Formats: sequence, structure tokens, C-alpha cells
Amino acid sequence: MVNLIFYLLVCCVICVLILNINIYVASASAGKKLYEIFYMLFLALLCSVIIPFIPYISLLSMKVIELSEESIFLTLQTSIYITIFSFISLMLLNTIGKFTINPSKVVTNRKKGILSYLLLSGIVSSFILLYIHHLLGSVYSISIHMNGKIIAYSFVLLSASIYNIARIFEHLHIDRLMLNRTTTHAKSSVFFIIFSISYASTIYLFIESLIHGLNYSMTIISLSSLLILFIITINYIENQMIYQHGLVENQNMKLKIKEQQYRSLFQYNPDAIFILDLEGNLKDVNPSVFSLTGYTSEEILQFKINEILYKDETERIRTLLHEIKKGSSISFETFIIAKNNEIVNLKATATQINIDDSVTGIYVIAQDVTEQNKVQKRVNFLAYHDELTGLLNRRAIYKEVDDQIKKDSFFATILIDVDLFKVINDHLGHAAGDTLLKLITMRLKYAIQKKGLIARLGGDEFLVCLTEVTNANEVKKIIEEIQLEMQKTFYLEGQQKEITLSMGISYYPKDGQDYHKLIKHADMAMYAAKKAGRNNYSEYKESLEENMLSKITMYEELKIAIEEEQFELYYQPKHSSKDKKIVGAEALIRWQHPTKGFVSPGEFIPLAEETDLIIQLGKWIIRQALKQYSDWVKGAATECHISINISPKQFLDPNFVPFLMKSLKEFSVTPSKIDIEITESLAIENTELTIEKIKILKSLGVQITMDDFGTGYTSLTILSKFPLDRIKIDQSFIRDLPNHQRHAAIVQSLITIARNLGIQVTAEGVENEDQLQCLHEWECDEIQGFFYSRPVPASAFIEYWVEHNNNLGK
Repeated sequence: MVNLIFYLLVCCVICVLILNINIYVASASAGKKLYEIFYMLFLALLCSVIIPFIPYISLLSMKVIELSEESIFLTLQTSIYITIFSFISLMLLNTIGKFTINPSKVVTNRKKGILSYLLLSGIVSSFILLYIHHLLGSVYSISIHMNGKIIAYSFVLLSASIYNIARIFEHLHIDRLMLNRTTTHAKSSVFFIIFSISYASTIYLFIESLIHGLNYSMTIISLSSLLILFIITINYIENQMIYQHGLVENQNMKLKIKEQQYRSLFQYNPDAIFILDLEGNLKDVNPSVFSLTGYTSEEILQFKINEILYKDETERIRTLLHEIKKGSSISFETFIIAKNNEIVNLKATATQINIDDSVTGIYVIAQDVTEQNKVQKRVNFLAYHDELTGLLNRRAIYKEVDDQIKKDSFFATILIDVDLFKVINDHLGHAAGDTLLKLITMRLKYAIQKKGLIARLGGDEFLVCLTEVTNANEVKKIIEEIQLEMQKTFYLEGQQKEITLSMGISYYPKDGQDYHKLIKHADMAMYAAKKAGRNNYSEYKESLEENMLSKITMYEELKIAIEEEQFELYYQPKHSSKDKKIVGAEALIRWQHPTKGFVSPGEFIPLAEETDLIIQLGKWIIRQALKQYSDWVKGAATECHISINISPKQFLDPNFVPFLMKSLKEFSVTPSKIDIEITESLAIENTELTIEKIKILKSLGVQITMDDFGTGYTSLTILSKFPLDRIKIDQSFIRDLPNHQRHAAIVQSLITIARNLGIQVTAEGVENEDQLQCLHEWECDEIQGFFYSRPVPASAFIEYWVEHNNNLGK
């Protein structure tokens, strides 16, 4: 019995060790074709150990043979033969394909029938039993007793053991390769120990029955171990099936969740989703398609995709779908026609639908980008066009002029400014101003036709580039056409308006060889046209550049003059037409240049008004005039008022009123003694703001006069709108009195209207007795001019004051 136990123990050690090594090697080389032949050789070597050495150990334990060099040599010799035989057999099995020697995930997943395992088990069992019979009879020449029942019995036991171990190996690989479940070393070793006992006891039982007869102890061991092996195998397989069932349930739950997620994604996706078959038929759509196309589910699914496409897109989409069927995933834009016949712009992505490695349809996800593309086109348009008029903008005309320069051929640039456009904007509102700009654009297009390009640079400024002309005469003819078009009446807000344009012309290449120089010279010419009285055009001349340089020089000199106070105020008296008393004095600035001598206000005042220098200069005038008036009052008890001319820019400056009031307080001058003279153009171009400021000044006690009345474009209604204290009739109306009947009528009418409105009238430029007599008869309030006195320095004004008063007293 001890020998038997020792035999089983040794067999278990050998078999368990070999089977564990096999498990390790099989797992390490699973699916690696490169190692398949080496694995088969390894299996053949395992067979060469188990098949010959277990029977050899059995014979030793039975003491049928002795442990000797000869017996070991014979066993090793047979082991070599078995290695070769096993390797060839395994190669044949692998080649035939019934059994895959090197396991992989794909092979393990393939279904195998029970007959295959039974057949393999039977073949292996038959081979082992035949080998043992050959070993006993031919190799060791041992007398044996053949018994059919014993052979059949041993064959069944051995086949069952091999079948069980084969199935265990299969399921161990399923755990490792498919289920990613690792069986513990101890657990697999238990399987291998039971198999070892069953296998070794069956071999022992078969050998002993051939030599001595049936051994009941070993029979019991063999049957018990085989039964245990069956039970363990079945239990393990059941456990594995339960685990797999759990995995399947888990996968089913995941699939169910994914299906619900997909359905939610499909149903509630804001993008339109189309599912097509390979023929282009619509098989399913999500609800977003209904709002996109206007069709119901029943209606849309009756169509093929090409039936809702815009006709020009049909062929292109057919080609794209063909590419998608080949395997491409494509993004593209297309157009479809909705139910209401509107064209809808779609941005789409299409891809294959694959089921079991087979293309079954096409999946299309689309976004409505109609509005988005319209906005983008609008943005692209506005990048190079004016939003209001649709004309080219500054950036675009720069590029066009630059391209024209590259052609190196004659062309003209015309800078156009709408005269007194601000007046229309202020009187009729910005909407009317915008309408006017659109109408001007239409007339410019009509006049220019295809002779060039038009751009709006901003505000009321246009630039025309005449590219299809060959000389200056053609340019002038087109300008005349423009002027003729502009002479026609414009109708704005129910009112008739007439406008004029000031235009400046520069020619390429004569007046400039780059965009900036051409525009600069056209701008100079345009300002020359404005200076000449508007409603005109002017060509660039080099003298304009010289004038510009002169202006720049004067500007620098004017800045120095303000800093160094090179100015002096002169005063021209204003007399009452009734009693000839001095009722006021107008402060007039004079500039005594250090090197140039006397500089006319007509030269430097317009330049100061174009820049911010007028504000600095204006502040100096206010302070100087108030200081001088304060000195007069203290010295001679002067009762007249003092008039100070204020430029539009200074008047509109937010700091003007606070500065004036601060200065009045500083020099202790009564506000009612100050007369602020504003221009007619200020009233016209900034009506609302001007009225507001006049009201503030009036509330403080300051007098307000409108200077040069009648020279602009104002109507008499302005007298009722503005709370004025007086108006000054321009000397151009006074000069020809009393002989010029129209001027006489105008002056007389203005005096009458002003008197009825409670506004005083000052006539400037009075130079003779006849003019004075007329104005006296018409009851003009104040007289100013050379008849009485030219503008004089402050000291001379006091002398004039004293002398005049003395003469009146005689």
C-alpha cells in the first residue's frame, strides 16, 4: 500500500508540474502564430514524459522490473520515438484544422462539438494502451494476459480522464482569454492532481491486470478520482456558465442603456439626422428634420434623398454618397428645398452604417447654416463695403486704386464732399441724412456708369476712381454729369432740398504715384473748391501744396504767438443811430508778427478755427477784453457793452460757459455788459445745442448777438427760434445803400422784423452819411463802421470816447 501511495504521489508531482508548465506556456503564446511550431514541439516533449515514464514508474512500484541503466535507456529511447510521433500527430491535427494547437481568443470563442473531444480522447487513450502493451510484451518481454473487459474498462477510464482534462484546459483558456478571469494556481493544481491520480491509477490498473489480474484497491482509486474529476469539471463549467451569464446580463444592460442613449441622442438632437439605405431612400429621420424641411414623418420617408436636394446639387451629392459607401466619412455643404419651396443651406457630415462588417446604409447629420452663412456673407461684404450705401469702403477702394496703379495707366481720383450736409442732418434728422446719402449714391452711379468705381469714405465724403478715362477732359465731362444730376431736387421727409457738392481732382501719375498721395492732393483740391464758394470742383495744383506748407508754417508760428502773447486787442465803437452815443465796442484781435509784421486776422483766424488753437486763442481774447473793460470802467465810468467774437468750436466747448463766468467774476465785470457774438453757421449746424447754450448764457445775464446775419442759408424763422439780443447785418448789404434797391429792401425788412421780435439791430460797415441817414430813417438801433471810427488800440479808444462825448456836449 505504501508503494502504491508513493507511486501516486510521484505521478502527481510529475503530471501537475507538466500541466502547470503547459498552462503557462499556452497562455504566454496564445494567438502568436510565430511560436506555434515551438509550442507543438513543447507538447510533444510533454507527451514524451507522461506517456512512457508513468508506465515505467508503475512497473517499478510493482517490482516487475528493476531500476537500471538498461531500463532507463529503453524508456528514454521510447520517449524519443513518442516525441517524434506526437509532434507529427500534432502538426497533422493543426493542419487539418479540427483542433487548433496554439489557442487564441478567436479560436477559443469558436463552438466545438463533444464528439471532437471524445474522438481525440479515444485516440490518445488507444495510443497509450497500445504503447503499454508494446512496452510490456516487446520491450520488457513480460508475459501478459489479455482480457477484453479489462482493456475496455481501462480504455473508458483513460478516455474519460483525458476528455475531462481537455475540457478543463479549454475552459481555463476561456477564463484567461475571453473572460479576463484568472484562475488561481491552487485551483488549477487541484484539477491537475485529481487528473494525475485518475490517469496514474488507470495506467497502474491496466498494467497490473495484464500481469497479475485486477487490483481492487487501484480500481476504487481510479473510479473515485475519475468521479471526483467529473464532478469538479462539471462544477467548474457550471460556475463558468453562471459567470458568463452574469457578463451577458451586464452586457445586455449596457446595450440597453446605450440603445436608450442613442435613441435619446437621435430623437432630441437639435441637428437633423437622416438615415439612408444604399439606394438613397430615407429610412428614418429624427424630429429636427420635420422643423427643418416642413414635412411630416410620413411625407419625408416617401422620398429619396435626391428628391429633396436642390437640383444643382443632385449630381455632386450622388458622387459624395458613392465615396461614403467605399468607406470615407465626408463633411460637406449642400442645399435642400423645404416644403414651402425655401432653399435651406445645410452643413452635413455623412458616414457609413456598418453591421457585422457589412455596409448597410448611410448616416447623415446636418445643421441649418442658412442664417449663419447669410451673416457670414454680410460680414464679408461689410469688410469691403459701406453698410449704408453698399459702396466700396475705405479698405476696398485703397486696394482698387492700388491695383489700378500697378496697371500704370492714366486714371483720376475725385474726392467729393456734400456741402452743408450737417445742416440737413440737424434740421431733418439722421434718418433723412441717411436717405440723402443713398439718393446721392444712386445719382453718382447713374452719372459715372461703368467709367469707374465709387466709395464712401465716411460721413458725407465720397471717393470716385475714374479708371475708364484717357484724359482730363473726359474727367471734367463726368463731373459735369454729376453736377447736373445733383441739381435735380431731392425729396426728404416731405420737403424739397437742393444740394451742392465740392469736388477735388487728382490725376495719376501726374499728381501722385501712390494711393495716399493721390487722396491727399484730391483733398487739397476739394478744400480749395470749398474755399472758392462750394458747389464747384478744383484740380490739384502744386500751389495748393505750397499753401498747405504755408499753413503748416503758420500753424507752428501761431502756437508760439499764443505762448508768447504776440497779440493785441483793437476796439471798434458802436454808436446809437438815435443820439450817436457810444453804446458798445467790439473787441478785434490783431497779430504783430516779430518778423512778418502785421498779419491779417483773415489769414490766421481760419487756421486757428480748423485746429484746437482757437480755444486757447479765444480764452486769451476773453480774459484780455474783460480785463481792459474792467480798467475802463474803473477809470472813466464807461457805460457801454463790449462785444467778443466767439468761434463755433469754442462756443460748443463744454468748458466755455464755466470759463466765461469765472473770468467775469475775476475781473468784476457785470454779465449784462458782455455781448457774445456767434456766427450764423453755428446756429445752422448745431441748432439744438446752440439754443441750449444761449439759454444758459441768457439766464446768467449775458447778451447774445448773431454776427454777419443774412450771409448764410438761414431762413428768417431762425429769429423766432433763437433768444437773441441783437443781430448784425453784414456789411455786404450796407455797402451799396441807398442805391441798391434789393439790399435796401432786405435791410429795411430785417430791421422791421427784428424790432417786432424785440431784437436790436446793428449795421456794420457804415462808411458815409447817406448810409447813416437811411439806417436812421429805418430806425436801426446801432451803427458800426469807418464813418465813426476804425478799430483802434485800447488807449486810443479811451481818447476817442472822451473826444466824442465832448463833441456831443457842445
